[in-house]
Amino acid sequence: MPEPTAPRKFELDEVMLAMDVVDTLRHQRSLVERELESEDREQELIEKLRKIYADQGLEVSDEVVAQGVRALREERFAYRPPQKGLMTGLARVYVNRGRWFKAAAIVLIAAGALWAGYRFFYVMPAERGKTELARELSGRAGGQQERAEALRGRVESAGQALQKALGAVAESESPAIGRLAERVRQGLAAAAGRLEAFGKLPPVGGLDAGSVAEKSAGAERRLAERGELLDRAQKDLDGAQAGIDSILALKDEVAGLGALRAQALKEAREPEAAGKIEALYANAAAAAEAGDLQGLRTARQALQYVHDTLRQEYTLQIVSRPGTPSGVWRTPVGSRTARNYYLIVEAVTAGGQRLKLPVTSEEDGKVRTVSEWGLRVDPQVYEQVRRDKEADGIVNRKNVGVKKRGYLTPEYSVSTTGAAITAW
Repeated sequence: MPEPTAPRKFELDEVMLAMDVVDTLRHQRSLVERELESEDREQELIEKLRKIYADQGLEVSDEVVAQGVRALREERFAYRPPQKGLMTGLARVYVNRGRWFKAAAIVLIAAGALWAGYRFFYVMPAERGKTELARELSGRAGGQQERAEALRGRVESAGQALQKALGAVAESESPAIGRLAERVRQGLAAAAGRLEAFGKLPPVGGLDAGSVAEKSAGAERRLAERGELLDRAQKDLDGAQAGIDSILALKDEVAGLGALRAQALKEAREPEAAGKIEALYANAAAAAEAGDLQGLRTARQALQYVHDTLRQEYTLQIVSRPGTPSGVWRTPVGSRTARNYYLIVEAVTAGGQRLKLPVTSEEDGKVRTVSEWGLRVDPQVYEQVRRDKEADGIVNRKNVGVKKRGYLTPEYSVSTTGAAITAW
């Protein structure tokens, strides 16, 4: 029995040559298709292949060429793609990991940039807005508490100020002050009631960035309600304080009013002055009774003016200084031919002091306090003064009247109506 022949082992270079033969045959596909149609022609194919390699300067043995032809027949070196499956897919992913990694990195970077932009441009501003809103609402609530405490202090202080303002004044003897005091008490009571209602309202608190979105609407309503109560309480307090100020002002204006009347009457030396004093005092008393502070002030100021005027003493003199006219004439409105004549005068005391006095202009009815004014005189008086000044440049007979103590108006030494002008 013959011994079995051991399979021959091919060297690596022979295997490589066989693979090259297969590759050459694939490139010469038309040749292969013709020569492999029959096994009889295999030898001819081998000869042609040997010639191809010989033309390239390569020496290939018949055995290697035959091995390549058989490998082509058996498709030994043909590529057969693996069957699709999980492991195949994972292997492809692994093989192409470089390409997938770059794509994944780009996606991750883009996603990170989008996330960062979303956080920076939307989430963070929204969170800051919520934090600021919570802080703003909490601050307003705290401010309202402080304001309420300040208003409570004002209520207490105003009550004390009212008692001090009334002092020794009997409200029954001064109806105006009594009415004002009652209005002040009502205002203080209303303010205290609103502050008490404020204290009973639910507080505004517990606000933070996490809860402010759902609580802000309710907090705004409560803040508005609390703010309205505080505004009304402050308005009540302002009215009460105005009433207290009016009481103090009435007391100041009324104080000494009777004494001023008595002093003025004592100074009066003419019946007209006494009558004017009594009329002004009656006006002041009526204004005080009605609580008309402005009317009271006006009447008292007029009474004070009368008193001061009665005490004055001065001489009316024609102004006779360089650059200043001593007389002027005016054409009255509505006339082209008539003229009104005026001497420019001033009031001078015994000590030589020039006084400023309130003078009413007959041209516009306005009262102005001036040191010089035009006194209306007859044409003959005006002509005498004109000639007197033309003679030597000065007015020699300057005195035109004297205001004595106890009298309201001067005694004139020239023919005049007493009318005046304050501008020329």
